Amino acid sequence: MVWTNFHNHCHYDDGKGTPEEHIKEAINQNVDILGFSCHAPLPFDALWTMNTDSLKEYLVVIRKLQKEYEKKIKILLGLEIDYIPNKISPSIAEYKHMNLDYSIGSVHHLDCDSKGQYMPVDASDEYFELGLKTIYNGNIKKAVETYYRSIQEMVDLDGFDILGHFDLIKKNNKNNKYFYEDEKWYKDIVLELLEQVKNSGHIIEVNTGGMTRNYIDTTYPSPWILSECLKIGIPITLTSDSHSPKTVISGFENAAKSLLDIGYKEIFVLRERSWVPRALTSKQL
Repeated sequence: MVWTNFHNHCHYDDGKGTPEEHIKEAINQNVDILGFSCHAPLPFDALWTMNTDSLKEYLVVIRKLQKEYEKKIKILLGLEIDYIPNKISPSIAEYKHMNLDYSIGSVHHLDCDSKGQYMPVDASDEYFELGLKTIYNGNIKKAVETYYRSIQEMVDLDGFDILGHFDLIKKNNKNNKYFYEDEKWYKDIVLELLEQVKNSGHIIEVNTGGMTRNYIDTTYPSPWILSECLKIGIPITLTSDSHSPKTVISGFENAAKSLLDIGYKEIFVLRERSWVPRALTSKQL
């Protein structure tokens, strides 16, 4: 199939390579729609997001490249916007005024420690374990509940199109280090959230980034969650969460094969401001 990717980071945030380098590689890889989704600024200093100045430049540059490459590839302007309760949300007005083509809503942080430092969900395992001990007294269930509760709140507030890396909380859970996904308490939380997402109309991304960076062995979300999405009719799109030009479609063929095995026949892509289905195959045309 002809691939699309709506989750792509470049040198404006924690990605590598200029937007134009990403575009040229996407064209080489037979991508017909490429969406840029660099991390929106946070209300505190962070090395992996844009700041106010780089955001302004990013918005101008991507719009300029849209026109320059319009005969070769469809370029879309997006943002990955964090949700932190009472701090930042994809629903705040400033994002609506940017006239974005789309946005990704993501949760990357849990609660604060005594110094006001937020615990990153996708930190290194050492940092994650430290936060789990200092903030949650080692209670992984409480940390997981906090993560999914934040997503629930973000979905309720709306303001975004794609729900980013649904189960990012599992990043450091390789070999079931902290919990088993078939535990009842975990499945209950996930299934409750899926019903909420279904009713909201948001799209869930099938994100290959964790596999590309060797954190996990499956997509975000896990295959069993994707099976539940199919059962209740939640639309999906395939993304790589790419952070360099060479990974723009990394893992797509294997992920597509897995989706076909689950029973998916289509993914959703953005065309003319509308999300429409596209037939799914495991091989690139």
